[in-house]
Amino acid sequence: MDETRPGYYAVIPADVRYDDQIPANAKLLYGEISALIGAEGFCYASNSYFMRIYGFSDPTITRLISSLEKAGYIKRVIEKDQSGQVTRRRLYLSVSMPQIQPPINFDTTPHQNCGEGGIKNDGYTNTSNTNIEKENKKEKSKPLTDEQLQALFVPWINEVAADDWTRKSKNEIYLALVGFYAPREKKKQEPARTQAAFTALTNRLSRYSEGSPTVMIDMLERATTAGWKSVFPLNGDGGGQKQAPAQRRDEEWL
Repeated sequence: MDETRPGYYAVIPADVRYDDQIPANAKLLYGEISALIGAEGFCYASNSYFMRIYGFSDPTITRLISSLEKAGYIKRVIEKDQSGQVTRRRLYLSVSMPQIQPPINFDTTPHQNCGEGGIKNDGYTNTSNTNIEKENKKEKSKPLTDEQLQALFVPWINEVAADDWTRKSKNEIYLALVGFYAPREKKKQEPARTQAAFTALTNRLSRYSEGSPTVMIDMLERATTAGWKSVFPLNGDGGGQKQAPAQRRDEEWL
């Protein structure tokens, strides 16, 4: 049988990827072989199989396999029948697949009781991503100080600013954000001072203003005056008379 069903992943270790002594296509072929490794621990696809999927010639496939074998990355075993005719070729990787690619369990991992109500996980479970996500959520929900909040203003303004935005417009948006997060009277609601809340606020500013710095300033100042926790689209009259932002030299655009 010349063909096998390749796995979803191909594995190319760093030693192979960065070896400048073997052709680039040999590295590609190594990855294909790794994807074809079955439970037996070897790949038995023939040259004709690799020729069909990659469009290489038979001599090219032979040369690429020989370069991998010479470099010590694969091992080739030829099987013959009683008459001496070649029946099958087996290709082994120099590093076993479990060492290269730990098995990933996408289903519910079975658990085993360990006494005292403890639970033991017998399968391979990647918890690093889960831990990172938890830390990110915790960080985004943590209240920020004035300095931490204002450190977010400049990168966001730089990100959304168009080429025709003036320095004055950037300064005024910065000051409007400072005013929005400034302490308010007790009867007025305070905006949430978290990274997630700031992201939600800036998303609304970008969406409702359609990229206009003047509209952004009007929205922020109206929300600050009204004591709102977020910003809302302006009315047809522009949301009222615009107020000139306070001039604070220590908070000007840098």
